[in-house]
Amino acid sequence: MAEGTARKLEFDRVVTHASGYALSAYGRDTLFSSRPFAGYRELQEELERVLELKGFLEEGSSLPFNTLADMRPLLATLEMHGGVLEPVELQDLHRFLDASAGLRRRMVREAELRPRLAAFSAGIPEDAFVRPVIWEVIDEQGSVRSSASGELARIRRALSDRRQALGRTLDRILAGCRSSGWLMEDTLTIRNGRQCLAMRLEYRHRIPGFVQDYSGSGQTVFLEPAECMEITNAILEGEIEERREIERILRATTARIRPELPALLSGAALMAAFDSLYARARFALETHSVLPALSRDGALSIKRGYHPWLLISHRDREVLPLDLELGPNEQVLIISGPNAGGKSVAMKTAGLLSFMLLHGYLVPCSESSVFPLFTSIGIEIGDEQSIENDLSTFSSHLREVRRILNGAGRGSLVLIDELCSGTDVEEGSAIARSIIEELLRRGTKAIVTTHLGELKAYAHSREGVVNGAMEFDRRALEPTFRFIKGVPGSSFAFAMMQRMGFPPAMVREAESAIGDGHRGLEELLEDLQELLASNRLRHLELEAQSSHILLREQDVAEAERMFRRRDREQKQKASRELQRELERARREIRDILSEAKAAAGDPRAVQEARRRLASRASEAEKKDALLREAAAPPLDRSIRPGDLVRLLDTSASGEVESLRGDMAVVLCGTFRLTTSLANLEKTSKRQVRKAVVAPAPRSVGWTATASPVESTTLDLRGLTGDEAAPKIERFLDALRLNRIARATIIHGMGTGALRRRTEEVLHDHPHVHSWRLGGQGEGGSGVTVVTLA
Repeated sequence: MAEGTARKLEFDRVVTHASGYALSAYGRDTLFSSRPFAGYRELQEELERVLELKGFLEEGSSLPFNTLADMRPLLATLEMHGGVLEPVELQDLHRFLDASAGLRRRMVREAELRPRLAAFSAGIPEDAFVRPVIWEVIDEQGSVRSSASGELARIRRALSDRRQALGRTLDRILAGCRSSGWLMEDTLTIRNGRQCLAMRLEYRHRIPGFVQDYSGSGQTVFLEPAECMEITNAILEGEIEERREIERILRATTARIRPELPALLSGAALMAAFDSLYARARFALETHSVLPALSRDGALSIKRGYHPWLLISHRDREVLPLDLELGPNEQVLIISGPNAGGKSVAMKTAGLLSFMLLHGYLVPCSESSVFPLFTSIGIEIGDEQSIENDLSTFSSHLREVRRILNGAGRGSLVLIDELCSGTDVEEGSAIARSIIEELLRRGTKAIVTTHLGELKAYAHSREGVVNGAMEFDRRALEPTFRFIKGVPGSSFAFAMMQRMGFPPAMVREAESAIGDGHRGLEELLEDLQELLASNRLRHLELEAQSSHILLREQDVAEAERMFRRRDREQKQKASRELQRELERARREIRDILSEAKAAAGDPRAVQEARRRLASRASEAEKKDALLREAAAPPLDRSIRPGDLVRLLDTSASGEVESLRGDMAVVLCGTFRLTTSLANLEKTSKRQVRKAVVAPAPRSVGWTATASPVESTTLDLRGLTGDEAAPKIERFLDALRLNRIARATIIHGMGTGALRRRTEEVLHDHPHVHSWRLGGQGEGGSGVTVVTLA
């Protein structure tokens, strides 16, 4: 693409602003040197990486580094034969490799949420050699360690001894001079790299030594005592040895690292690419940018699209969004409307957003927007008149249009502002039509702006060409900057003239100078735009009313659902109370029978027992009938396999796997449970998500989780009571551990012995809240339905 395209679309400003977020010079340069992506897959993956990193930053997460050193000069030194890395460069390299390793580890942990970033970071070469090599030689302050070699350690020990000896000697001499009053200053001074005494001029001969300097006044002489000179010279020789040994160590260390150069170059490039991703993600956060859909059929649909540079440069002012659409078979859009009405901004916004996407930027628009992957974008806008080349404005315009046409083809986007407006209207219209026809023949997508009336009529009748207008408020005499597709726009020149403060007489005179046909057409366009604006407002009102009605319907449905739920809970509570009363009645009957057996020889006691037994049995039958009635809610016969349902007694959600009469097998997570249709309520994915975000209190029910329990039904038929008891206990414990609140135990009818043994185990189990015999459709008295606490 031409270099001027980025400048005309103001993409260069976007890149410059985004580059301010980069953490390294290499990353900034990578951002500036980026090229458009040519393939859908590559572009989609790059945009998803930026989107994942944006989400990472939105969550408040941070990278394992705040800045990155520019590795290019360092690696260039490494590439040079005989090049030696300095200690500070080795320290920078160590920190860079630490940052690379930290990024790789962090993104591996994020792999489930951010697979694109994890895959990208996995490509950063792992370093198991260079950092240990550097750490052997360089310390945290960036100095060469004494332990880097035995020779360096020996040299530094000798230097330390000599410096200490020099210090002791100087302290002794300084103390003597101070007590004698020979010093101008009571401290040592450095002159010409040597430690000297600041002595009064008249006492300079009292101590043997060498004059290194005089003060400006000449009253102070800086004297190096002769006694210290030999030690100082030895120190200087030691420092020369130290520098030579350090240079040898650095040369050897560089040579050890040099074979790793390919991996270092690759890692540096990938880290710069990540830095570029980071800068674009930060820019997306600032401009609230998103990832729209990419189309393969050429469809362009911009919904609530913003010009990103206007968002940045007009922070204190409102920026209006653009809604613009071109279908797969609509190639050329001709936008007309008033001057300063937003035609050029609308065209540039569409072009800039498309250009940004091609370069891997998220764009500020609705996520429902759709953009094609353009192979090239060409733009002609503004005054390109050239005095040097003897070209007029119109000549420059035609030259630029010709250049754009030469590179346009299927998959290209062409943007032309004020097409052929700088010449005779009739001739300009003819040239403009010819240019548009050429664009149609080439299969090029194009957006052009114009004031030419003939082009508006041409767009109305030519297949593949669409009119568009920028709306104008006739009452306020100002543009609304709102795009309307399908109709041409009036230039509103006389309204603009009136708005600019021209005398009314001049406006009327200008209006009377145009033909009736043209005036009628302009009035028709104005009336049409006003009608469209009115219809748009009514459409917005209807949408608002529809949204309000929909919300009311949802509120009513939710209220009904909550009412049914409370009703069920009250019935379940009453059922549990009836069940407890029934169990008490049964225990009393058993007690009466036991008393009657004990008093078999007493007729009056037996008669009283029979009376009490008949009374309690009658009460028990009534409670049992009420319990069965309460336990038999209506069945939802519309439930089918594949439906999402909620279990009323546990609030867990699952998918119906199969139906067996009035029973259903429901898949909850990784386990299956069998329950009655009466215990199921249809639900939706939205309600399931809502339940996950805001789970019910623990007392209401259990949350289904992954479990080894394969069924919530235990079949005891064929077992003795003693064989059944441990199975029941293990079954109940497994339910408790897996937070399953309700289950069914099948014991059959038979003699009732297995049922009674089951009740005894349930009575003694600490986590059983209640139990009852099965209701209609649940197995009747052949099963016991258990509820855990």
